[in-house]
Amino acid sequence: MEIMGRGFKQIIQEMPCYIHIFSKFAGYRLLHKKSPLYGSADIINVCNLHCEHCYWWLNRKENEELTVEQWKKVIDEKFKKNHVFIITLVGGEPTLRPDVIELFIKEFPKRICIVSNGTIPLKKFENLYFYWISIDGTKEIHNKIRGDQAWERTRKNVLDYVTNNGEKAWKDIWITMTINSQNYKTVPDVIEEWYDYSNKIGFQFHTPFMKNDPLWLPFGPERTALVDKIIAMKEKYDDDYIINPNSQLELMKKNWGGKGTVPVDCPTWAIISVDHLGREKQPCCIGSAESKSMKPICEECGLGCYSVLVGYGMKG
Repeated sequence: MEIMGRGFKQIIQEMPCYIHIFSKFAGYRLLHKKSPLYGSADIINVCNLHCEHCYWWLNRKENEELTVEQWKKVIDEKFKKNHVFIITLVGGEPTLRPDVIELFIKEFPKRICIVSNGTIPLKKFENLYFYWISIDGTKEIHNKIRGDQAWERTRKNVLDYVTNNGEKAWKDIWITMTINSQNYKTVPDVIEEWYDYSNKIGFQFHTPFMKNDPLWLPFGPERTALVDKIIAMKEKYDDDYIINPNSQLELMKKNWGGKGTVPVDCPTWAIISVDHLGREKQPCCIGSAESKSMKPICEECGLGCYSVLVGYGMKG
């Protein structure tokens, strides 16, 4: 038996962590105390792709990056001090900093997720929780968004990882798909193409940084029908392969983010997000630490990490 990829033995070993996180939930429910649950770190300011839908390129500046020693200080002051449970490593392309990845895994064994485009061979890290491999549609659509041959390289690297790292290596591969106006019709095909080589798949929607973003899939009949289709497909696949809870998916049909929206304000406090210099990002993990940088349009948000918390009743 596994719960979100964590076996019984692992759950027992992590019991002190669960005590901390359960106490945070209780503190929020009973005392309205807001304490971060999760973490996100942009561990590198470089990426080998230039995806047309990626928020990161909107605000990227030529800055130095932190050393391993400096990241250790960030870990201690931002994440360990707040007893966060799981940390997601992003970038840029985080696999270009294996030294920092190894540090995070050492400090948080089995509690580090790596968001990767998968175009660089995937290293087997001992005590990694899992890789989030970003897939943006079937081959033609994915390559249109991420660049020529991107899908083929990612496919090869995932299959090589699953083939070369033991019979359970597929459990380390989770697929994440950001749905937009170009790829929303490919969702069923993406599930079929990656089901045999991955443990889970999760969906979120493209969040625009400017009005009339052509990649944003507007609220309306097409988006609602797609969400209903994803909910229906959950019954087809075993072991909760589609990880999105129905409460979250239902939220995705309409406006749920920002301030003064329905149902609630977004609980951005629940995730500590730092950029490549260890500075906290605002208003959320796709924001920026610099006040003059572009910000996401919260009222058109499609992020999975926050909407799942809203779906579980957490408020901003």
